[in-house]
Amino acid sequence: MSDFENIENYDSPAEGLAGGIDGRNIAFLAAGIAIGAGLALLFTPKKGHEVRRAIGRGYRKAIDGLSDRAYDLREAAYDLRERAEDLRDQAPNLLRFARRAARRSSER
Repeated sequence: MSDFENIENYDSPAEGLAGGIDGRNIAFLAAGIAIGAGLALLFTPKKGHEVRRAIGRGYRKAIDGLSDRAYDLREAAYDLRERAEDLRDQAPNLLRFARRAARRSSER
């Protein structure tokens, strides 16, 4: 029997790994990440006020980026609303055109 014919009997080594993931393991992973980040801040060669300043700069940059993105999304939503209103206004004309075209084609 070839390997291709024997494929249904194949056990993947990854199958056992995926079955063991649950909420508890994810919580331990998140706790480990938090503890590691805290230790990294404790053992950094920078002084406390320098670390706080760097964290503050990162926070401000993130907030500014989110604010810019929110503004862009508001603008896009406004543009979509205007486009929808234009289409709504054009709908009666398009309906009349379609009715006339249907009448003309049925008369032929």
